[in-house]
Amino acid sequence: MTKFQRHAMMPEAAHDDHARMGFTSALIKHLDAGVRPMLRPVYEQAVAPRLRASLGRDPTRHDIARAMTSVDGNRYWSTLRTDAQEMMYRSAEPMVDRQLPALITRAKKLSGRGLGSLQLDPILQVPRYLRAVDTHRLPGGYHSEVADDDVRAGAVFEESITMYSMGNLGTNNDDPGQSIARWLKSRYPTLRPRRILDMGCTIGHYTLPYVQVFPEAEVYAIDVAAPCLRFAHARANALGFAVHFSQQDAEATTFADGSFDLVTSRILLHEMSRRSVPGMLRECHRLLRAGGLMLHVDAPLFDELDAYQASLRHWDAIANNEPFMATVYDLPLERLYADAGFPRSKMFRAWIESDLRRRTNYDPRASRSGGRFFAVGAFKAD
Repeated sequence: MTKFQRHAMMPEAAHDDHARMGFTSALIKHLDAGVRPMLRPVYEQAVAPRLRASLGRDPTRHDIARAMTSVDGNRYWSTLRTDAQEMMYRSAEPMVDRQLPALITRAKKLSGRGLGSLQLDPILQVPRYLRAVDTHRLPGGYHSEVADDDVRAGAVFEESITMYSMGNLGTNNDDPGQSIARWLKSRYPTLRPRRILDMGCTIGHYTLPYVQVFPEAEVYAIDVAAPCLRFAHARANALGFAVHFSQQDAEATTFADGSFDLVTSRILLHEMSRRSVPGMLRECHRLLRAGGLMLHVDAPLFDELDAYQASLRHWDAIANNEPFMATVYDLPLERLYADAGFPRSKMFRAWIESDLRRRTNYDPRASRSGGRFFAVGAFKAD
């Protein structure tokens, strides 16, 4: 584990802010790394035998999720974990709100350093599937604006993900990005991308490592949330990285055909609706040059998990306002890749080890990813 390093775009944390955030982070770690693993033996020893007997077959993830709702320990975990999720925002939002004017001013100043660029689209329609729910229980989601030149959602996101990660995202909340980019460079040494696109970048914390690992490349990043993009651009400038951010829908971007050598995302698929994923994949194919690589990194598909592991996503889908988790992880992703134009012979799945885990040997149980990241990739035909 490493201690997060605060940067110029983060609000100043007072004593009480540190106390609230520290307590919230410790509670989440206890619930996810301490309590939740104890529920599997309860299922296997007490619930599973009765469930199999009543069903006359092996239970599905749906069967298990329903059965576990009657288990006291699971109900307690679910209630406390939902409360802890909201505690993240109750810890982060007051700190951001009391400093929001200063953060907006700071963002403008930092963005003026001239690293990269920022293009916003005031008439872009945020997809309905994002407007319909407060994703991750964040009031207003990540796209809502409360002030001119707003950066609030971006600042709240970074504060909350710092608490949420339990210390396993590295000093700049970027370990997944570092791990994935370095894995790509090692796995495909002939891959020398000139232009890279990161889809669904939020605040760019997983984007910036591509600038470090592929210094010769121009790096672009898109998202639909303007407050996050303003924060992302200022954050990148504060940390000294040049990224071209723009407000665009991943299903229909303004980039020309064949614009990129690498198109990637991290934790985008499960935030999209089932209907929107095929369109995004077709757009990836259009944007890639011949021989270019598409790589989407997310939580593992259900066919990579046993039924009990898959059932754990029930809380995310129902209680944490991530309704598409339950359907997107069940998609025949390789078939959709093929439908988008990618040859099956050029598709692959991979488990990418956390660079931080490799260097520090932290306990993977105290990590949301288990110390590794699941990827499904494909090369466009030459």
